[in-house]
Amino acid sequence: MGIDDPNLNRTDEVEEVIQPEEVDPLDLPPRKPSASAQEKMNAGASWMTIASMVSRILGVLYIMPWYNWMGEPHIANEANSLFNIGYSYYAIFLSITIAGVPDSIAKQMAYYNARGYYKTAKRLFKAGLALMTITGLVGGVLLWTFAPILAQSTPARDFDSVVLVIRSLVPALVVLPTISVIRGYFQGHQDMKPSAISQITEQILRVLYMLGAVYIIRVINNGEMVKAVTHSTFAAFLGALAALATLVFFFMRYRKGYNKEEELYAVKEETYVSSKNLLLEIVMIAIPFIVSGSAIELSRLVDTNTYMPIMARVSHLSHDQLINEYAIFGANANKLVTIIVSLAVAIGSTSIAVISATYSEEKRGIEAKLANKALPRRIDRHATQDFPETKGLIGHNLKLFSLVMFPSAIGMAVLAEPLYAIIFTHDPLGTSLLQLAAAVAVTMGLFSVLVAMLQAMSFFKDAIMGMVIGITLKLVLQVPFLAIFSTSGALLATGTAFIGIAIFYLWRLRVRINLSVVEVLNQIKGITLLSGAMGIATWLVNHFLRRTILSPEISIVHQVAQIVIVAGVGVAVYVIGGLRFKLLDTLLGDKAKMLREKLGMGRYDK
Repeated sequence: MGIDDPNLNRTDEVEEVIQPEEVDPLDLPPRKPSASAQEKMNAGASWMTIASMVSRILGVLYIMPWYNWMGEPHIANEANSLFNIGYSYYAIFLSITIAGVPDSIAKQMAYYNARGYYKTAKRLFKAGLALMTITGLVGGVLLWTFAPILAQSTPARDFDSVVLVIRSLVPALVVLPTISVIRGYFQGHQDMKPSAISQITEQILRVLYMLGAVYIIRVINNGEMVKAVTHSTFAAFLGALAALATLVFFFMRYRKGYNKEEELYAVKEETYVSSKNLLLEIVMIAIPFIVSGSAIELSRLVDTNTYMPIMARVSHLSHDQLINEYAIFGANANKLVTIIVSLAVAIGSTSIAVISATYSEEKRGIEAKLANKALPRRIDRHATQDFPETKGLIGHNLKLFSLVMFPSAIGMAVLAEPLYAIIFTHDPLGTSLLQLAAAVAVTMGLFSVLVAMLQAMSFFKDAIMGMVIGITLKLVLQVPFLAIFSTSGALLATGTAFIGIAIFYLWRLRVRINLSVVEVLNQIKGITLLSGAMGIATWLVNHFLRRTILSPEISIVHQVAQIVIVAGVGVAVYVIGGLRFKLLDTLLGDKAKMLREKLGMGRYDK
């Protein structure tokens, strides 16, 4: 495309290979009067964060009655472990069948809509629906067929139970690919509300069925634990149907508005792209999303398949003890930290369409300059400095990540004891592993945000290479870390692996678009200090309560009181400090100024 700079000449990337021939960069479609890119990102992040929080909190709250109804703690731990084993393989198959599709559809629809190619975007959506219907059916058949093979090396007591649980997730796997395409359609229009609400309705119906089934099977009929777990995993299918109904409702409701937008901003003549190439776009862009998006699940799958055999050789724990400890870190702690990891995933998924559109516009601007023969060719050597808006969005996105993730992880680590006790049972090992898992969650969250931004700019090879580096590190470190640190070693190996991925991704962003890592670190320095201050304040209050008034091991009343008091102190410190030093303005915008006025802090705006 005439760009000599190696950072911009990306003929090896998918977008350059399969996109339709570009229109003249100087003949752009009319610009739409809309919110700024950062405002869109904030709005989308708000919807997706709320949805993630609500769905994940529901996914944790159900554990309390679910765990108690399963029976004795060791039986409940085994049930939770069995549930987690089934979901680990289901998540991998889900990643293979759909993980890249919402992001791929969103990215390409944003690409076409930004150019006024609305008819092409619609055809892309229809092609995606057809492809994902087939993919869902194929994925379901494969999961059903390979369930016995997958169940062989898992840390479970009974082989047949694992097979049954894995197969109960097949119906959900068949339906969810179609749902993912519809979510990608809305995200391509930079509208996150339908996707967000569908996540909530999906989780509500799933949890209701799960709790009802477990109560009837275990409490009323005194049935088998495995049967209760199987119904719990099958609930994913009913949740998927609820999500599909929600998305269809919004599709019918918003259709007229999208058609009106097309009438106003569509170009008169679109460059034709064949259906074959549209499908190729989806697949070629989705594959890197699938591979890199599976990194978190793959790291957990490494634990599922290697923890038992390695620990059997390097530790003196019995088989039952190993099953119990795997359940504590691989299932119990994992369910809690998934809440904060999902926040980062929400922020990352929100950024894809916005960053993709912004980067594409800036890139076309560079191409227009290079096409102008009157300009000196030295522009080529400095082309990477012509992405100020994209770099600004990346910095903004990392600030959003820090604002949400740092206090969430610190708060969970401080309150690990009462949180674990109120949801599962009081357990010192569970407390310590949850604290470590909360720290590791920050590295997973950073990976989720960085990989989404890389792929939004079509740096797919970098995204995949980072994932390969991370999984390799995990595999290499698993044995020595488990031998040295026992069960904690699995989490430490995971954290180290994702730190390695983050370092690689930041380096590639430096090479690709001249992103200054030092500048980014300076932007989040205040957030880091504020989060640290919040952590110290909450730790002191928690320590005082623990030593003088409350004992989490005594009763649920003490546990709830401890959580409410300490969390209240943490929120107060973080909000007041964030408003005082204008750190929350990134997230709240003009609302931050209004809050300062109401709290008598208006003088800081002068």
